[in-house]
Formats: sequence, C-alpha cells, structure tokens
Amino acid sequence: MTEFLNRPILAVSVAVWSGEQVLLVRRRKAPNKGLWALPGGKVEFGENLASAAIREMREETGLAIIPKDLFLIQDILVEEAHFSLHCIAAVAISGELVAASDAADAKWINETELPQMEPELVPELRTTVAMSKHGPFLPL
Repeated sequence: MTEFLNRPILAVSVAVWSGEQVLLVRRRKAPNKGLWALPGGKVEFGENLASAAIREMREETGLAIIPKDLFLIQDILVEEAHFSLHCIAAVAISGELVAASDAADAKWINETELPQMEPELVPELRTTVAMSKHGPFLPL
C-alpha cells in the first residue's frame, strides 16, 4: 500500500439498516482483510460522496441505495495508509444481497449480535454502527 504513504485517501463507508439489522461485509482485501465492516471504499476522481456510496454499494453488495445523511468523519491509519472515511447513512431501494468485488461475504446482522463478533470486527465498528442508527446526522 505504499501508494498511500504521502496523502490521505478519501473514502466512504455506508450504513444501511433493515429494521433492527445493519448490513455488514467481510473485507476481501487489505486493510482489515477478513474482518467485518460497513461496505464502502475509495472515492474515485470526480465523484462526490453520495455517488461513491452508490457505486461502492452496488459493486460490493448488489444493492441500490439512496444516500441520506453524513453521520461521521474519521481518520483511519492502518497498514501504512491514511484514509479520511466519510460514513453515510443510506436506504436500500432494490437489488438482491450478494458478496461481490471487495466483499468476501455480506449479511444482515442484528446490532445486538455485534459484541459476540468483536474479534472479527474492524476497530470501532460497534460505535460507528450505533452512531449510524442514532445520529447526529448532517445532510449530504
């Protein structure tokens, strides 16, 4: 990941809820390979945050979404990389859930199940999931 050494990389993470369940993906690639996380990825040149969230969700999960609100911006320093991660709450509008692209697996998880999954979660995921459900929210 030496290409990321000199600057932060803009990325999105998307929280989609269905009732009491949130959508998680198991990361296929570094950073955090093999861990459960919210779907997302790097923002491409010329994309805004909402467009990146829509593209990443389609690529990783097969779901079409409507991005709603920005609920968290966090800096992630991992494996010699610095990501500026913009977390977005969204609503799924169509598609069937599949693990694709950078996702090795994808599933709906009840928020109450997260503590038992702790060793397999990306750092701070439980806090991020709670924030995605309760806010505060900023319009995109």
